Amino acid sequence: MSPDSVSEAKLERVGAFHFQLHGEMTFGHARSLLLQSETLFANLPDVEIDLMRVVKADSAGLALMLEWLARAAERDARVVFTKVPETIYSVARLCQIESLLTGHIAESSTL
Repeated sequence: MSPDSVSEAKLERVGAFHFQLHGEMTFGHARSLLLQSETLFANLPDVEIDLMRVVKADSAGLALMLEWLARAAERDARVVFTKVPETIYSVARLCQIESLLTGHIAESSTL
């Protein structure tokens, strides 16, 4: 992976309802990822986000995931995350909010 690709964050559509997140899920990239998702996720009943290519994550990454869940709930949609980085689990446990992710994490593709 080149240095440039590590410093950016991008959501890529890889299927009708499948997306891969590349790069960082950090404070510096959360807003950009949220803006990208507004267009990509619009009108989709279900969204699956593969986090396998996330190279760094922090509490802003967890907040982004929770925002995606909240926005999906507003439109009666469903979001599932796969290959969630251990950092996200650690932050969720530390904040005692891991229950908010229950039912939204899968080991492999569900759609």
